[in-house]
Amino acid sequence: MAQNDDLFGNLDSTMSFLDEKKEVSKDGIYRVDLKKVKDKKRGYKATLRFLPNFKKDGTLGESAIEKVAHYVDIKNIPELCGYYDSAKNPAIQKLQPGKKCPLSDTYYSLINSKNASLVEKAKMLKYSKKYFSYVLILEDEQQPELVGKVMIFQYGKTIKDKITSEKTGEISGESCNVFRLDDGKDFVLLVKEVDTGDEVYPDYKNCSFKGERSTIKIQTKDGMKNVPLEDGKISDKFRDKIKETLLNRDVELENFEPKVLTEEQESKVTQIINFLTGKTSGTVAAAKRDEVEDFSFDSDDVIPKSSPKSSTTDDFDFDGF
Repeated sequence: MAQNDDLFGNLDSTMSFLDEKKEVSKDGIYRVDLKKVKDKKRGYKATLRFLPNFKKDGTLGESAIEKVAHYVDIKNIPELCGYYDSAKNPAIQKLQPGKKCPLSDTYYSLINSKNASLVEKAKMLKYSKKYFSYVLILEDEQQPELVGKVMIFQYGKTIKDKITSEKTGEISGESCNVFRLDDGKDFVLLVKEVDTGDEVYPDYKNCSFKGERSTIKIQTKDGMKNVPLEDGKISDKFRDKIKETLLNRDVELENFEPKVLTEEQESKVTQIINFLTGKTSGTVAAAKRDEVEDFSFDSDDVIPKSSPKSSTTDDFDFDGF
């Protein structure tokens, strides 16, 4: 009997509890986990390669998706807290031309009111501009199980400016599109924890692109190796393997496109505005919690484990909005 064979066999199949289980991001997002850093002075270190947005239909999309959102932080009404995509996102403007962003309008109304109480409430509305791109994980001392994976990297103005500086040649004097497969640049991620006393956040200012250009790396029997060039170009014999590498991912970049608010979110925005402008008191709003479902983040939203104060300071800012 099969059962007896298993019982009197080597039983290796029943020993999986001994395997070290390492949780991998289910949403495809590559996260810098500072809790896994052993040397706090050295910080979190990894090497990434920014990748072009090669779609399943064989076409190329934008290398980065930009998303403008508001983080609502009303501590005594947690069901209203969370991220809300702004109507000012270009992708939303295409669907709803001329649509205004009520949370942005409310922020400026409060901050310019000259009323101390309303100005204080304006701090409950935070502006966030994020960018999302594909990256190939080349090295990661803290999460080695991720090496070789194509994931989504979420970043803010600090890293976006470094990409821009490479494109303009501000750093090396020569323009470099870091997303290129044949002569891009690897990105060294060096993130340290900054504790100001009032807040703790990751600092990305020490991250940088390597000085030398290189081709994309692919997985070989000897590990990750750079694809060789022939006459300055990637040989045809490697192109199918590169495409296979780019498409071997769990999540599509387009999933992170900003979305039009749902009816439920629109209703919550109205409640938020009413509370911030004094049309609804905190006591009344709190009393209605049982009537309102908890705020549901879309699957493409990135939810911080701590409050936005733990994010980089340039992630939440109304400048240029």
